[in-house]
Amino acid sequence: MMLKTLLALFLATPIVVLSPGVWASEIAEINTSAPVNSVSQLSDVQPTDWAFTAIQSLIERYGCITGYPDDTFRGNRALTRYEFAAGLSACLDKINDLINTGKSDVVEKEDFVSLQKLQTAFRDELATLQGRVDAVEYRAGILEGQQFSTTTKLSGEAIFAVTDVLSGDSDPFGVGVGRNNPIFANRIRLNLISSFTGRDQLKIRLQSGSTPPPHSQGGLRYGADALIAALGSQQTTPEGGQTFNQGFSNQLGNVELGTVSYEFPVGNQLRAFVFANAGEHADYLPNVFSAVGDGDGGSGSLSTFAQYSPIYRIGSRGSGLGLNYALSPAINLSLGYLAANANSGENFTVNNSNASTTGGLFNGSYSALAQLTIEPTENLAFGLTYVNGYTTGMPTFGNDVGTTSANSPELISDNGRRSSNSYGVAGLWRVSPKFAINSWFTYTNQQGRSAGVDNESADVFSYAIALAFPDLGKRGNLGGIVVGVPPYAEISGFVPFYRPLLVGANREIISDIPNSVKTPLHLEAFYKYQLTENISITPGIIWLVAPNQNSNNPDVVIGTIRTTFRF
Repeated sequence: MMLKTLLALFLATPIVVLSPGVWASEIAEINTSAPVNSVSQLSDVQPTDWAFTAIQSLIERYGCITGYPDDTFRGNRALTRYEFAAGLSACLDKINDLINTGKSDVVEKEDFVSLQKLQTAFRDELATLQGRVDAVEYRAGILEGQQFSTTTKLSGEAIFAVTDVLSGDSDPFGVGVGRNNPIFANRIRLNLISSFTGRDQLKIRLQSGSTPPPHSQGGLRYGADALIAALGSQQTTPEGGQTFNQGFSNQLGNVELGTVSYEFPVGNQLRAFVFANAGEHADYLPNVFSAVGDGDGGSGSLSTFAQYSPIYRIGSRGSGLGLNYALSPAINLSLGYLAANANSGENFTVNNSNASTTGGLFNGSYSALAQLTIEPTENLAFGLTYVNGYTTGMPTFGNDVGTTSANSPELISDNGRRSSNSYGVAGLWRVSPKFAINSWFTYTNQQGRSAGVDNESADVFSYAIALAFPDLGKRGNLGGIVVGVPPYAEISGFVPFYRPLLVGANREIISDIPNSVKTPLHLEAFYKYQLTENISITPGIIWLVAPNQNSNNPDVVIGTIRTTFRF
């Protein structure tokens, strides 16, 4: 009976003898097939089919027929001898199981004899299959013994970049900026991503870099600040900073701990994010409305300014909590709180000055964010964002974006303390698969604080529009054009704390400042070419007009060629 059944199915389909290179994939597909307990599970086998009874018998009596991964039998397709041998092997295994478990009465003698004959006829094919199974088991054993972790995946990014100030690095205020030289920069990020339930994620980042931001010692320097220059400082603008010199401390070249976070669901609508170190608001938000951003990585825009709205950088990189609550499929409410000095429980001095601050989770610098994200379609999104912050002795935007005046707390407070309220609106429209546009507008009011008394205040503005061209010329490529105004400050009063120092030659500089103040402008164009699946090359230009919001500073043009390796 079994022989007739197998031969009937065997003869009904042509036998195709293929080379091992061809049948390897077919055998792999069989090995991933789904178990079948009833003939009704095979969607393409009907009771009217001539072989229905035979298939039903093989499944329900012996359990040695499996369907393909899509729950089909594919009875009309060509069958190789190796595929037939794989099916025969499965039947032999089932028969042996029945005999070993004391159910030999289920196996008819005629079927057993037929299987023995088939086993002899297909001896070579069965031996080949067994060899392949042994090889797979051997390789699986090696992988299990040498695997990094059963719960953790390692991903990484390495950026190598050559960058230089092509023009505009002159020194109009005589603060000793000097001529910039080409820089060969690098930044390495290693991410350890773990999941324990399949719905949660623990992230630990290790990172290192060699090139500080533009305003720092050792970085590219241009666009001196006129007021601070009058005081004898060499402070230059943070504008034009790029993603590869963002996110690590002044201990350049050392490996340091970056973002450490754990996210998990709370019910079906709420998702929570806990940040133990270097958390950012952009890390937990469902959308930052950017077509050229990639989390300050090496596959999007060159500059940090072009990545997303500066409102997300206010008081960022701290410890705290982020929440995302889905009000509906199209509307999401996000709340977050980050404390910059959460790991410090005592008073400490800022920059060797008299300005001291307190640490801890709730008694130091912090930023609290609320955002309403609306996504009516998968191609259209916009949001409303509010951030309340209190900062002591720290740059407002982390010196990642904006002018010196927008970042310097000393310009509105005698002790570097100030509170801020920020409001932002942003939108993203994916017009087509190969064109997208995003824009933002932010307004921040900073109020200086001294022993509970208000000092000076500053209004900070920023806005931009970005055009993105995904898959430009090739799948994986990205072209981008960004035009915007980096954060710049309009300060009321005129910094009375510095007036006693502004004497002699400084008076001429100070008297000229009101006439030279100009809205700064950031223009950027880049083209990421996806060389391979893991390697991309991005040439681009950043053009700064009136850097540090001063028309006396020459325009700055920065050229960069960035190579990114992702694994």
